[in-house]
Amino acid sequence: MIFIGADGGGTKTKLAAMENGVRIREALAGPLNYRNLPPEEAARNLIEGLNALGIPTDRIAAMGFADPSLDDTVTSGDEAAQRFYGILAAQLPFPVYARSDAFITLAGLTRGGPGTLVIAGTGSMGIARNTSGEIRVAGGWGRLSGDEGSGYAIALCGMRAALRAADGLDPPTALTGTLLRHFGVLSPRALIPVLYRDPEPDVASFAVEVARCAEEGDAAACEILRDAADRLAEIAAHLAHWSGSPTVGIWGSVLTENRQVHARFEASLREEIRDVTVVLPPVSAEEAAADYAESIIHAKAAKE
Repeated sequence: MIFIGADGGGTKTKLAAMENGVRIREALAGPLNYRNLPPEEAARNLIEGLNALGIPTDRIAAMGFADPSLDDTVTSGDEAAQRFYGILAAQLPFPVYARSDAFITLAGLTRGGPGTLVIAGTGSMGIARNTSGEIRVAGGWGRLSGDEGSGYAIALCGMRAALRAADGLDPPTALTGTLLRHFGVLSPRALIPVLYRDPEPDVASFAVEVARCAEEGDAAACEILRDAADRLAEIAAHLAHWSGSPTVGIWGSVLTENRQVHARFEASLREEIRDVTVVLPPVSAEEAAADYAESIIHAKAAKE
């Protein structure tokens, strides 16, 4: 049997086909965050990714989905999720088993034991499992009300710093010129119709430019990254104390690819937990999602 795993994201989605624990195919698809785009578009992106794998549907037993939009604590009233999964149920001949991307990646990290995971990509969230098997989360409130330390939050802080400098309220920063070039405008005020158009532009992508300015020594950009790292470390320390385990996993481009954020995150975390071990999950989120789907299928078969 073949199990499909999907790691949904705000900018891209990774899919893997697993057979007997071996990754046999992989593909990329568009974003699946059905709170930032219509659920119909998110479902279409996922189905296009499945088609790109090139595996006949009659060979697929099930799909596991690490959902970036799903809150495991919400069990009703989520109209966007209901629309999204309703479309998948109508178009796919195999079951889809979904949990939040945080839950799926944590499962891949701890294999049922205690530990903490902090995710910081387009969004951010912390999740932990304690020795009793209980789950606790922190953050993950979304781009409008939280997601501290995320790519989206870093981008917003960079934009604000750039515009405050343009207004003369803060010292000059390389972020101002970088922001104009990034969105293809000639003046700061020309950004207004670009940023508030429908659909919303890809704001989170500016986080990469903030990181580049920080690498070049821009003071405002460096301060933004330090603050992002400290916020993520605060979440990690809180959950690690609760979990009873010094193991903290990290996932997402902000923590795994940004050298300044990663270094500051570890340093801040060690101030709180001296024996902390910061690791990458041993399996990718898409592979952990496939494992999750397989475990459900096997559990159902055992009951029959």
